[in-house]
Amino acid sequence: MSEKLLKQPNEAYTIAFEFAGKLPSGASLSTGTVSAIRLDTGATDNSVLASTTATIVGTQARVKIQAGTSGVDYEVTFLVTLSTGDVLEEDVIMQVINL
Repeated sequence: MSEKLLKQPNEAYTIAFEFAGKLPSGASLSTGTVSAIRLDTGATDNSVLASTTATIVGTQARVKIQAGTSGVDYEVTFLVTLSTGDVLEEDVIMQVINL
């Protein structure tokens, strides 16, 4: 099940996914990519991301989120490649709303 995140359109901040509990013994995170889609249209909309490359810090993948249209939900997907060549995925539903 995807996690949920509530943000306002003008907010911009870094979010992180923790992969420690999903890593096989001896594996580490090597690289990561991030993408976003609008759930109302299914269209890719990476404008809500400062970068489509995740920053790897230990067992976390991080990306800065920004902007977004009020009333629109986005699915932000992290894909990380491990030192073993395996790939893990985590998703978050980002709900953008003016409070």
